[in-house]
Amino acid sequence: MDSAARTSSTGMRFSVLGPLRAWRGADELDLGPRQQRLVLAVLLVRAGQPVPLSELVDALWDEDAPSSAVNVVHRHVGQLRRVLEPDLPLRASGRWLVRDGSGYRLLVDAESTDLLRFRALVVEAGEAVARGERAEAVAVYVKALRLWRGPCGLGLRPSSWADPTFTAVDRECLVAAAEAADAALACGLAGDVLPTVRAVAARDPLNEELHARLVLLLSASGHQAEALAEYRSTAARLAAELGVDPGPALREAQRRVLRQQVPIGTPFEVEAPVVRPAQLPRDLSTFSGRDGDLTRMLGALDSADRPMTIALIDGMPGAGKTTVAVRLAYEIANRYPDGQLFVNLRGFDPGGSAVEPAEALRGFLYALGAPGDRVPAEPDEQAALYRALLKDKRMLVVLDNARDVEHVLPLMPGSPRCLVVVTSRNRLTGLLVDEGAHPFTLDPMPVAEARAMVALRLGVARSARDPDAVDRIVAMCGRLPLALAVVAARAAAYPDMPLHSIAEELEVAQGGLDAFGYDDTSDLRAVFSWSYRTLTPASARVFRMLALHWGPDISLAAGASLLGVPPREARAGLAELTRTRLMTEHKPGRYQFHDLVRAYALELGAELDSAEDRREAAERLLDHLLQSAHTIHLLLRGPRPPVPLDDPLPGVTPETARDYDDALAWFETERHVIESSVATAIAHGLPARACWLALTTQQFYQRHGLHHSWAVTMELGLRAAREAGDRYGEVRSQRSLAGAYYYLADNNRALALLREAEPLIDELGWDSERPYVQRNIADVLSYSGPSGIADYPTALKYYENALEGHRAMANDHGMALSIEGIGECKLRLGEPEAAIALLTRSASLYRDIGDRNGTASSFATLGEAHLVRGRPAIAAPHLMAALVLHRGVHERRGEVNDLVLLGDARAALHDLDTARAAWEEALAIMVEHHLTWSGPTGGTPTEIRARIEGRPLHAVGREGGVPTPERRDPASR
Repeated sequence: MDSAARTSSTGMRFSVLGPLRAWRGADELDLGPRQQRLVLAVLLVRAGQPVPLSELVDALWDEDAPSSAVNVVHRHVGQLRRVLEPDLPLRASGRWLVRDGSGYRLLVDAESTDLLRFRALVVEAGEAVARGERAEAVAVYVKALRLWRGPCGLGLRPSSWADPTFTAVDRECLVAAAEAADAALACGLAGDVLPTVRAVAARDPLNEELHARLVLLLSASGHQAEALAEYRSTAARLAAELGVDPGPALREAQRRVLRQQVPIGTPFEVEAPVVRPAQLPRDLSTFSGRDGDLTRMLGALDSADRPMTIALIDGMPGAGKTTVAVRLAYEIANRYPDGQLFVNLRGFDPGGSAVEPAEALRGFLYALGAPGDRVPAEPDEQAALYRALLKDKRMLVVLDNARDVEHVLPLMPGSPRCLVVVTSRNRLTGLLVDEGAHPFTLDPMPVAEARAMVALRLGVARSARDPDAVDRIVAMCGRLPLALAVVAARAAAYPDMPLHSIAEELEVAQGGLDAFGYDDTSDLRAVFSWSYRTLTPASARVFRMLALHWGPDISLAAGASLLGVPPREARAGLAELTRTRLMTEHKPGRYQFHDLVRAYALELGAELDSAEDRREAAERLLDHLLQSAHTIHLLLRGPRPPVPLDDPLPGVTPETARDYDDALAWFETERHVIESSVATAIAHGLPARACWLALTTQQFYQRHGLHHSWAVTMELGLRAAREAGDRYGEVRSQRSLAGAYYYLADNNRALALLREAEPLIDELGWDSERPYVQRNIADVLSYSGPSGIADYPTALKYYENALEGHRAMANDHGMALSIEGIGECKLRLGEPEAAIALLTRSASLYRDIGDRNGTASSFATLGEAHLVRGRPAIAAPHLMAALVLHRGVHERRGEVNDLVLLGDARAALHDLDTARAAWEEALAIMVEHHLTWSGPTGGTPTEIRARIEGRPLHAVGREGGVPTPERRDPASR
């Protein structure tokens, strides 16, 4: 008889989503004392899976179990059987609570327990979302969430929420509530889920993601004041209890409420491309040992008791965590047919150049097939897209060298069908408690495995000739895989050297590398010295000097500059370092140290190289970065006069880029090095270089939407300019920093910075810069911001002053920008004919100097002006030309504006099918990229939906009904 039949015949029902309860028919059962109820709760949470006796003992007593613990569990099981089946004969196993191997299993299904019913409903709701039936999904999600009456197993014991068995179930509720909110926001049913989501959020007052959605739900339900109050109360709790400010998701929710831009379309809707990434590093042919560790890992993966979705591999530096993780990944890769993702997070990089979650997410999204121009700028939106792409996938994700829990949480797929393998030097307790990770600590290798590792690398015959020397080497290396590998590489390079000689010199060297000061046998200085002593004097200097580089890896040109030698000479030294395994060429032309080897090289440099040599090397590296970044960022600036730099220092080899895409790729690779270099230059007393290096990053930050990083870097740049007394750099830094705050919607701060720059320009007599600042001020004034009020008359005066300044300097690009700004102001002020003449002129100037983005912007506003004058037949070709140009430069905001206005023009020409297609495409782009088109209704998708559905909306195509333009792009102007 199956479980469904048993349920129907006995009428048994169980509830564990809140206080534990059980019924037979209409009668609620007395489940006995607390420990007995806790046994039943654990069995219910495991939902029909076998639970080992050891796990039940741990649930009852943690680490203080009495010697009679197993007997007590058996007694509780017997009592529960009689409660569930009163007529059950003594010592009979019964039909519900049965023995399974070394534990017990409770036979339940979705009809008899609320947990399984909840899970079935969540799956049903997810399938409805996948079919696009969000209204149905909302109803099902609400039904599922209403099954909850509190935290799982409420009241069973004070520490039950710290047990992964219970907390994992609670997380399912949080995830379902978030998915319900997303579905409701996507189909306009926020009010349907609001009470339920509010109740779930109240149980987790510090969950920012869920409270951010609650803010949006309140706003979408018409409760704006309550939405802002919810934001404030959550922010206050975070500050009081955790000492942190609100994260990106919560801040973004507040911003959307303030701007009345609560999204109707969900930011989590994606169509996953069919891509199967294979990012695992090469598996080592010399891998040996760790049999016991790998067996434990594979056993946990195959266990039916608690299926493993996160494997946490920790251990001391050099223990071989990455090697074991990669070997495990290759052994199980066929179980995850949708692919493998890998990232080295560099969490303990001595230069502080860790790969932050947002950067790792962006790399994963590219690997999963997301086009670069469709990857969101904000980390929380990237994480949402990542989880959506992996939904229902079987993917293997390896997160190597994690710093802490926060370093990896945004990279968790959220799908139980994926496996995440995390390596870290730290024991990430949060992953164990909150995420149910399986821990595996790598200790130094067993002696037998360490011997086998040496034999594999040196040959069995050579090792067998001197087994005592092998044992001494193993002992002096502390059975540490990294140390053993370095010593074996040294010995393999000199096959005639007796192994006892190597063992003797290891024993003679009594120093110890500080990073490995765990015990007297962990002497890696002696280990590393063997490889170092084989280097030529020139290569030894390369080894010491390259350790001064503060990035995760170094290019050939950067290395040559740091050394002050031609690239060919640097390449020869690097080749020797890679041969001796002191460095690796992990990508063509890019080299990296293991952090322990780098620490050793830094120690040697401090001892052997003069402070002056090291300072000059650091200066050359900074100059290399400045010269390279300055040259390469000119490809991103467009046709504007460059700022001249001094010639490179002697020995510096700048890098170049072939084209626009190559320039973006270079900044993507060197971004973290540049950011740390700005601070390093200030610390080394080189603030002028820090200022101008910071200024090179503006175009890259703006195009990638990295506005916070832009602001942080330029705050340092402005500070550096002031420390250096560089008034020219100070003005440029003020302008750039104003652009960052402008994009962060802090118009007051942006305007204050630009106002501060004006008297400096007058003091310097910098006539060519003055019109740029005037135009920047006009840009800020002509954008309405959250208040919805733009000062077009004042902006017009600033644009006119900027035009005069640019004309006096014969600056065609500046003139085009200013004329376009004047034309737009004239249009907003009700002078469309004057606007048309001005915009025609700016478009011509842009074409002459080859600025496609500027030409597109002028064409779009020209088309808008002709619409205002009732000339849709003239407007349409202008708008189509703008659309083609904007697509060519990947300007998505411009595309949305062009398509909406093009739809308006086609509608005015009675071509409704073409118009509707243009509006639908605009809406799709806006939803996909989380863009806003600032139209007459306030910048939400509502107006475009109204057009598509044929509902009445503000007139477009007559004076006074012109939409407000998109925020200007000060970085490209």
